[in-house]
Amino acid sequence: MSTFSDIKTGYERLGSTADYGLIYTCNAGWLDLGHMNPYNKRERFVGAANLWRQIEQGGPDARQSFWYDYPPDFHALHYTPEVLKAMRDDKRARLPDGSTGFRVTIEMDQPFTGGTKDSFLVRHHLADPMAKSVALSIFVMASYRFEAFQLSLEAWGIADKLSDAIRGKSFDSGFSQEDLVSNLVGFYVGVGEMTRAEALRLAHPVSEATAVAIWNRDGAVGNNKNRSFTPILSENTGRPGPNGQSVDDCTGQPKTFPREFRRIPPATYGANFIRLHPE
Repeated sequence: MSTFSDIKTGYERLGSTADYGLIYTCNAGWLDLGHMNPYNKRERFVGAANLWRQIEQGGPDARQSFWYDYPPDFHALHYTPEVLKAMRDDKRARLPDGSTGFRVTIEMDQPFTGGTKDSFLVRHHLADPMAKSVALSIFVMASYRFEAFQLSLEAWGIADKLSDAIRGKSFDSGFSQEDLVSNLVGFYVGVGEMTRAEALRLAHPVSEATAVAIWNRDGAVGNNKNRSFTPILSENTGRPGPNGQSVDDCTGQPKTFPREFRRIPPATYGANFIRLHPE
């Protein structure tokens, strides 16, 4: 949930490793440096890097939760009677083809409003490209569910009183313009496809003055909802310069979401990963 004051913070910290603040970029739109940060040393299930660590390490065969015999989507994924029987017999979770896998967990949260927690079964011994595709699909599903959760709080007004008391503004976090795109950029950093510096170079930040002009012209990011992982780019990236001349920090930039942030294809749900009930 970024505010206008976060722009100043973002540009003050852009040259450091700090992970808080809001910037505007020519090729990726608004980016939240917090959402872009894939690392979390305190919470082992938070962040893209922790998800990737779990997938790289693998683990023992996952077992079904105590109260359930089958995964939540077994009807939709057309499990055969033989695979269902095998799961009842040994309580090991299985993919639709009968293969076992290991459990990974991903959490997303926000102070004061809570968050979401999801578990998945991932096939053992995936090659690195497929493992990253699975990680991307899991991360996208978890990100979307978290933003939907945030939007539900916004719709019902549950979080408004807390937000007003703490930040002096209404709660408008769900699917805020910068959220999902920032998550995706951070994912590519978290799985080792690029460094933070490389990601920012591809995105190409504008100056703080231009970012302020874009905010004032286009409106608050919380009011401009984006339910996709493709950025909403400002049609006008100019600002008044010296002697009344217009300055455009994006001159010479493609103003297109870089293909480097789209090179991992998402995995098909049900082939190498499925949702699990929480433990």
